[in-house]
Amino acid sequence: MQQETSTQLAGKPKKKRIRRQKLELEYLRELVVKLENKMTQLKDSHTETPQTKFKPGLEADAKICLVWKDIAQRQQKERERVEDKNKKLRVSLEGQLQLATKLQNLLRKHLRENDMEPLVNAKRFKPQPTTALGPTDDEIFADQLQHVERAHLEVDDLFGGPDFINRGELSSAMHEMHVMSDPNSDTGVAFITTANSTLPFDVKVAEKAFWRAITEEGPLKVGYVHDDKVFTENLVARSFSLRSFGAFQTNVRGKQTHRKFVDGSCIMVMSKSMVEPVEINGTKFRGLRCIQTGWIVLRGVNLADASTFTEADTLGPMMSTSLQSYSKMTLELQDDIVDQELQVGALTDFVVNSHYTIKELTGKMIKDLLLEEDWNLNGWIDNLSP
Repeated sequence: MQQETSTQLAGKPKKKRIRRQKLELEYLRELVVKLENKMTQLKDSHTETPQTKFKPGLEADAKICLVWKDIAQRQQKERERVEDKNKKLRVSLEGQLQLATKLQNLLRKHLRENDMEPLVNAKRFKPQPTTALGPTDDEIFADQLQHVERAHLEVDDLFGGPDFINRGELSSAMHEMHVMSDPNSDTGVAFITTANSTLPFDVKVAEKAFWRAITEEGPLKVGYVHDDKVFTENLVARSFSLRSFGAFQTNVRGKQTHRKFVDGSCIMVMSKSMVEPVEINGTKFRGLRCIQTGWIVLRGVNLADASTFTEADTLGPMMSTSLQSYSKMTLELQDDIVDQELQVGALTDFVVNSHYTIKELTGKMIKDLLLEEDWNLNGWIDNLSP
């Protein structure tokens, strides 16, 4: 009897445990069903009818997420744009600081040399105030024409130096400015701007694009008013005035002559200009002139390296153009200039600060003209035809 009672007592906990496990299992099953139903409702909420009570809230949440995602993407793009702009600005400022420092040192050196040398040896002859206006327009244009007619003879000397030896390399070294000592300048310094790069366009395209930029598109797109004295296929001489340039408020006038000279597959564009600033950013000028000479040399280049071709290249070797340019600007000062140091300082600041603006604007203009002339001369349809 006692043994049976012990057996029953031992069996009762087992039944309770089984029942508890069954209850837990049933609860878990119900919970799974509830969760599955809830999941199904959430999944179906995207396709439910407008009467479904879950849709408005879920759609609102989805729209909010999309809005915030778009905002985040725009903020990221804006941040990247600002960082890139700040990087370019930092490089620009570093370049301007280097130019300004070198310019300051050269001007100090020039002043010391003037103090040591007799004035008669330091100054070239310039028209006196009694001669009033100096050379006439015809005399200025005659001097410029004489220069551009012979300037092609200087190309080998100008572009034979180490700065231009890597003629065939693809490069983006466009419009780099340097300040050099120059005894022929009244300030003792000259601003030298050079370029050495390869353009992915044939030389005929480059010739038309650059000539248009110099003689047509450039003047018309920068608030430029001009009066042509001569305008032919290969020679342009004109008077001009410029009222504004980018963020700079300017009032300058001058005269310039451009000549295009073709020697086989080599195209040269030679220029000479005289600029008289009247007012720049609030500073008034009198008796100061800028004299600038320039050369642009375009040569056809055949990039015939087979390793650069792919199966998609069906047009043969890529024809490109080697671009080399050199320009030099010096200042001429009349002896009776009032506030000469102020005027020279304001002008040199403008030259240095505007260099990067000019580089950006002309670079974009040249790029657009190259694409346009490539379309005009070659046509994309012809290039894509088998």
